[in-house]
Order: sequence, then C-alpha cells, then structure tokens
Amino acid sequence: MNVLRYLRPECVRLNLETQATPAAEDESPAQRANRQKSDKERVIEEVAEILDASGRIANRSKFLRDLVQRERNASTALAPGIAIPHVRTLQVREFIMGLARASGDGVPFGSADGEPTRLFFLLAAPPYDDRIYLQVYRELAELIQREEIIDRLLAAREVQDVFNALREVWR
Repeated sequence: MNVLRYLRPECVRLNLETQATPAAEDESPAQRANRQKSDKERVIEEVAEILDASGRIANRSKFLRDLVQRERNASTALAPGIAIPHVRTLQVREFIMGLARASGDGVPFGSADGEPTRLFFLLAAPPYDDRIYLQVYRELAELIQREEIIDRLLAAREVQDVFNALREVWR
C-alpha cells in the first residue's frame, strides 16, 4: 500500500508552535500534572489545525472535541519520542494523514516512559472507513521501529525531506 498518497504537504509541520512549559521552581506533583496536561491539550489543538488544512474536516471544533476524547481514553504516545494521535469521527469526510514534529526535546504527551514526544503521526478517518485506517496504522507501527527513518524525520529541514525519507519505506 502506498501510504504516501494520503499525506499532503499542507498536513506536515516540522516545527510545532507548542513547546513544553517550563516547570516552576517549587512545583508540586499536581501542578506538574496540570502543566503537562495543558501542554498536551495545546498539541492536540495544533494537530487538529494541521489536519484541518487538508480541507477534509467538516467541523473543526467538533473534530477537536473527538480527538481530545480519544486521547483521554488512552495516550497515543506509543514509542519513545513518538505518538500516533488518531481518531475515527463523523467530522472527517475521508481519511487524512499528517505529520508534526516538536522542536527541542519535545513536549509531554503522556508516554509510558514519561519522556517528551518529538514526532506525531496524525490519522483521522470517518467511522465507516476502517480498512484504510487500520492498514495505515499497521504501516506506521512498522515504520516507527526503523531508527534510521525516524532519525531522518527528526533531521528533516524541509517538507520534501520528510517525503524523501518516507519514500524509502512506502513506495
């Protein structure tokens, strides 16, 4: 399957605006949790904005609500430094894929290891379009195990660099 046909240049953002909020000097565990939750929600808002650029979102605010709800069910931060925010919702007209990269060390995104997340592979589909959604998700699961490709995505300077790296995997 050629996954690249679902990734549009307008849905790739190499520098997320959201950055990790610095910790307060005498921050309590509850304050830390709230700060990280706020950072994560800002990332999700930005992800919704990126996918909205595709023109395939019917209602951005409802889409954002569905994406937030999906993330509350279980974190999509699956591998060290990598998350795959994904949702099936009626707010998507057809399957959409995107990619975002956080600058610096990344942002907190609820990973099991507690480390920040740098790469976000974004997926959204209508609820009746399971076939493509699951195929792409499987392809991403294999891709994130390839360190050389992840390194190239982290080093990409231009959107074209992203496509060149992914072409090595998905032809």
